[in-house]
Amino acid sequence: MMLAWRTATTAWRRPAVAALACLAAALLSACAARGGSRASTAPVGHERAARVSTLSPTLESFDERLSQALLVLASNPGAEAHRRVAGEYSRLRILDMAHEHYTRATDLDPKDPASFDALARIWRDWGTPHLGLPAAYRAVRLAPKSAVAANTLGTVLEATGQLRLARQWYAQAIALEPDAAFALNNFCYSLILLEQPDAVDACRRAVAAAPQSSVARNNLGLAYAAAGDLAKAREEFTRVGHAAADYNMGILHMAMRDYRAAARQFASALQANPYSMRIARRSLQARVAADAQEGTR
Repeated sequence: MMLAWRTATTAWRRPAVAALACLAAALLSACAARGGSRASTAPVGHERAARVSTLSPTLESFDERLSQALLVLASNPGAEAHRRVAGEYSRLRILDMAHEHYTRATDLDPKDPASFDALARIWRDWGTPHLGLPAAYRAVRLAPKSAVAANTLGTVLEATGQLRLARQWYAQAIALEPDAAFALNNFCYSLILLEQPDAVDACRRAVAAAPQSSVARNNLGLAYAAAGDLAKAREEFTRVGHAAADYNMGILHMAMRDYRAAARQFASALQANPYSMRIARRSLQARVAADAQEGTR
């Protein structure tokens, strides 16, 4: 049965799972922690090799960590050295070069769970998570006691739409490492998407594990909103910042199709951050939708 989200004056049906996922993606600093142990909320497109060939000399010259890793690789071209170089390219978001070196690492050491885990995350961040599933499953087989590997598999499964199976792997990661904030937050988010009544409790636990995390705070706010408590949702959003709270409440009102209320929230957010194109676009979108809605009445 679908739950109703309510305010003092408005009753509205909860969005479907797909709509809720889009809603979460629109919030400021929301959604799950996507990486193995840290948030990566903005997937990066596949880097073109030609672009990397242009950038790489600059990176090699001016990024000391990458330069040192490449020097080690030149003198000792083993799996560990390739993994280190891949890690530096990942840090710089040059993902095709990272993929190349992680692949080389697994060729040299087929029992290297960290490299398989990283390859799975790269495929996920490229928007092709199904191609990362073999590497993710390989990582958990090689490292069955790794919370990071279990969590990564969960994120890849979630990205392919397998939410229930993803939730099981997040739960496995938590069983392996009960205080793992990344797994707790992903578990929380999966319960929101699956419309589970215990999502708020799970998200509270994620916040307790990482009280300074804006991602965890906003996911808790989203869980409260899904449960119908918009006052609590605003309270959590406000802990991140007043402008962010206004923006996020605007997004929630957009989902409720209360476009005039959304426009007011975006206008307030825009006053606090007048140069934000993102907020300005949302504000215009809400005003146009409100005018159209009122014109049809």
